[in-house]
Amino acid sequence: MATRANNRSLSVRTFRAEDLQQLLSVQDRPCVSIHLATHRRYPEWTQDPIQFKTLLAKAETELAAGSAKEHATLLDPMRRLLDDSEVWEHALDGLAVYAAPSYVAAFRVPMPLPETVVVADTFHTKPLFRFLRSNSRYYVLAISQNAVTLYHGSSFGAEPVELQALPADLSAALGASELDEHQRGVVVHGGGFGGRAYHGRGPGKEDQKETLLKFFRAVDKGLHEYLRQERTPLILAAVKYYRPIYKEANTYPHLLEEGLEGNFDRTNGETIHAAAWPIVTRERERRVAEWVDRYRSLAPKGLALDGVEPVAAAVVQGRVRSVLAAENGDTWGRLDRETGEVTLLQGPNGHANADLLDDVCEEAWKRGAEIYVLPQTELPTDRPIAAVLRF
Repeated sequence: MATRANNRSLSVRTFRAEDLQQLLSVQDRPCVSIHLATHRRYPEWTQDPIQFKTLLAKAETELAAGSAKEHATLLDPMRRLLDDSEVWEHALDGLAVYAAPSYVAAFRVPMPLPETVVVADTFHTKPLFRFLRSNSRYYVLAISQNAVTLYHGSSFGAEPVELQALPADLSAALGASELDEHQRGVVVHGGGFGGRAYHGRGPGKEDQKETLLKFFRAVDKGLHEYLRQERTPLILAAVKYYRPIYKEANTYPHLLEEGLEGNFDRTNGETIHAAAWPIVTRERERRVAEWVDRYRSLAPKGLALDGVEPVAAAVVQGRVRSVLAAENGDTWGRLDRETGEVTLLQGPNGHANADLLDDVCEEAWKRGAEIYVLPQTELPTDRPIAAVLRF
């Protein structure tokens, strides 16, 4: 039997793509979703728990209007956050909190989230889709023989990720004995950005390449579990010689062609973000432009469509390759997730209905479609949602 959510402690953690999968799998109802912008600095953050308390009161009112009495304690884990100073003193730019009868979760997000309270049959995850797909999250893998660091970034900056599975350096990946055998007679000299570069004099370039390939395969293996559910761009930050060798070892499908060149052993998240963000921006613009162009060329052929009802039906049928949704285009109603049938309503009314754009994007994402949440002016149609089809 599942532990009831109101008896569980609620810890706040940094949001990742795999968390979205769990949110989408929750079957309990009602589902309460609260989002708000938070602040990193004092005294601004002191207002955040006050605002959160206001949103809790609104959620309480909506629950009382449409729920049975057994849901009266559903919000208890959320209420306990009010007195947890660690939550507010170590906040990022947004907070997303979710509660269902047997599930609770709270996430820090490095992006201000629009203030929302939704009580529905499923969690309201559209703000997290915006973060995952359209806010251009990215990873940077800074790799040299002396250090391996994974950075997680967004438009608000980048920070290193603590990842135990990642080898710390070449020696940790291969072991001292194998490293000595491969590097016997190797000349070591200063490399770019103050690092070291190795050139074979004894074992030769082929042996050197084989050593690096083993190293990079160990790094790729260490990344696999952490990134396995991600669809986020990965940028390689390394000296030029490493790039083709790492690409040979890489199994992560979203490694970008463009990377950062140099040795980044002695750097920080601010430097990484300044160098990586232009690449991320270009990649996002390229992908959005590509899907908009595809929509315009395929719509006359019946392979692209717009509007909530036709897109919802195509999504449930597994026909959608990409969704373009308006970021402020709330369309309220109910989606039958088995048939794709849509019932439109005038607005939120208890927990029997939800934002249809949210629901359609969720179903498309679960089926492997790319999701882009954009300003309405960037969509190729006047309607709040469009899709490019697989067939």
